[in-house]
Amino acid sequence: MQIDDFKSIIKTFADPGTEMLFDNSKIVFSVNSELIEASILVRFGDVFVDEGDGPQPATKWILMRLAKLTLLANRLQVSVGKTDFFVTPEATLLPSLETRPNENVIQTKDALATLLDALEKRSPLETTVLYITSDAGEGKTSLINQLASEQAARFNQNNSDWLLVPIPLGGSHFLRFDDITAGALQNRYRFPYLYYNSFLALVKMGVIVPAFDGFEEMFVENSSGEALSAMGLLVNALDSKGAMVVAARKAYFEFENLKIQEKLYDAISSYEVGFGKLELQRWRKEQFLAYCEKREMLNAVTTYESVSERLGAQHPLLTRPVLVRRLVDIAINCPALEDFLGQIQASGTDFFSVFIRSIIEREANEKWIDTKEKIGSPLLSVDEHCDLLSLIALGMWDAHVDYLKRDYLEFVADLFCENRRKTPFQAQQIRERIRGHALLISSLNASQAVEFDHEEFRLFFLGEGIAEQLRPVNDRAKGETLASLRKGVLPKLAQQAFIQVIKRDPKLERLQIAKFLLSISSLDGQASYTQENCSALIIRLLTEVNAQGLEIVNMAFGANALRDRKLSNLRFRNCYFSATSLETSNFSNCAFMECKFGQLRVYSSTVFNQTTFIDCAVESIQLGNKDRDIDIWDPIMIRMHLERLNISFGEQKILDNLSALAAQQVDPQLHDLEKLIRYFMRSTHLGENVILIKLGNGGQNFIDYIVPDLLARKVFLEIENRGGGVQRRFKLGIPMQRLNTAVSSAEGSYSRFLELCSTPPESK
Repeated sequence: MQIDDFKSIIKTFADPGTEMLFDNSKIVFSVNSELIEASILVRFGDVFVDEGDGPQPATKWILMRLAKLTLLANRLQVSVGKTDFFVTPEATLLPSLETRPNENVIQTKDALATLLDALEKRSPLETTVLYITSDAGEGKTSLINQLASEQAARFNQNNSDWLLVPIPLGGSHFLRFDDITAGALQNRYRFPYLYYNSFLALVKMGVIVPAFDGFEEMFVENSSGEALSAMGLLVNALDSKGAMVVAARKAYFEFENLKIQEKLYDAISSYEVGFGKLELQRWRKEQFLAYCEKREMLNAVTTYESVSERLGAQHPLLTRPVLVRRLVDIAINCPALEDFLGQIQASGTDFFSVFIRSIIEREANEKWIDTKEKIGSPLLSVDEHCDLLSLIALGMWDAHVDYLKRDYLEFVADLFCENRRKTPFQAQQIRERIRGHALLISSLNASQAVEFDHEEFRLFFLGEGIAEQLRPVNDRAKGETLASLRKGVLPKLAQQAFIQVIKRDPKLERLQIAKFLLSISSLDGQASYTQENCSALIIRLLTEVNAQGLEIVNMAFGANALRDRKLSNLRFRNCYFSATSLETSNFSNCAFMECKFGQLRVYSSTVFNQTTFIDCAVESIQLGNKDRDIDIWDPIMIRMHLERLNISFGEQKILDNLSALAAQQVDPQLHDLEKLIRYFMRSTHLGENVILIKLGNGGQNFIDYIVPDLLARKVFLEIENRGGGVQRRFKLGIPMQRLNTAVSSAEGSYSRFLELCSTPPESK
């Protein structure tokens, strides 16, 4: 370590407002109110530090003396701990382009070992962002916690030199990353020795790898873009060094909407960043039986065969770890497993509600027994348990946290007891037992607090709680629902639970609830959480329902609001639609009047029947193609393609030139460039070897003839090759947003693309 690096790092540990004193070969500064005085010397160009016990390398002194990483490792082992009965899932690994330019996907039966190996072998020439992707409840959190615990043990045994630090976002917004990091270190791990800047310094040194868990809904898809912007700031702060792990449903480079990808790319394009992905696979019979063996379940094979015969081998009860654990709980304690499976089979898409109630039924009938008044009878019915848990979920939603402290929890219990007219004896028992409920666990994020056993349970009861606020449909329900919907963007799992409650209750008509939500949305502005939530719920409610000419006015719809929607007899007026896929969507007798669309992504499964666009503005459309996605920005061409999809504009059709349009060819040079742009989403820098691999036989021609054109117009910039060899490396010289616009506006012409890139943006 050089002296300048040494000074900059120890400044991040020094107490704020204090002065660092350098006197000849000594340094004096204060850390956590402790005065540190040490001698510094240089040997063979590296800094050594001596506090009286002999000189030691500056890096080791910083890590052990200032950062106290041994203590942090101990706290991680205690606070995170190993997951009970952990079974590693299968996975596929897509490494960063710097690590594996040929992009061969690695199949693995041990996701834990593969994740460890990927982090051990990360490239030192870039910031590595490794995504762990899967649907909810498929083991992302368990995998991160297991690796964090095992890696802490390796660190303490001197078998490794870095730590994985899980930082649960818990649905919190990512905008204040410094607060979230400090909160995780101090509240979760009881480790007060790192400031935000010192934490970043350790990440850049490679001795800490943060693992952000809880992006789920808000990352990228969130219309506010908070998580995306904050991640860009974090990557910038790392200055092409270090690594991080991100648990999310999908990686940012997998999103269809290039405009969303552009935002993050343009924020980090000045640095060298490589993205990889570890995609967890759902459990199969092998993992199910391995888990049962760890639980010492004797009839595991019989249970698996019974469930798979009734529900199918791909049913979530057999493939998702969080549900398998609960299924095994039920199988061990329930003598009538076949009756339970029959209920699940009959429930269809609403199986999760039946599953939750089966867990609660045992809790209600065997554990929550009245011991003071009606001795031996259940203290609460199954429905009352669900109502109580819904109130707890709503309390967490209102407080913007994923846990409730003891005093607030007891307040919620008292409110429930008062509403249900429980006696003082019953209320006392409910307050005492609620902390030990089967679906609640002690929170690691706060002392004397509880949280739901899994995020999916919390969101399920949140959706049910908001749906219950609608009963009965009156002004009071309107006020309570408005208060809940304006708190934040309602996650999709909560939306699904809300919709299932409405579908389940024959007394609630979906069209009536949609009209009620319309009246609620009118109470807030278009740029509000209320509008975004109401629009998402309304469009879900009206799917496969005859809307009877219902008109939706002045509403804003979020990303992919129209994907897989079956709408009929519905009218939209003066509405805004963010970029949305139309995959498997069907519109029948629908009218869009004075509406604005970001981007419409059209597929062969998209169906329009008697659909009208009147005075609408469509920014662009994307046509799915087996070879490439075709982006169209020209208004005339957009209209021509939409007319071809059987959309009427209420005027004379302009399909005369459609045959010529369909025959339009894309220049091979532009086709190759479009292909490479996608790979810049995976890495902010590409070497000649990557170009040769990705373009195959045309790669050398691209390097010899196209790259000089791109360098001359500063579309590509040649950058230093920080690794070995003589191959050149390139990054983009113009913003991704401008580049994508030029490609789309070039209409397949490479020469036209070069003209657009040569023209300053303000003069186009």
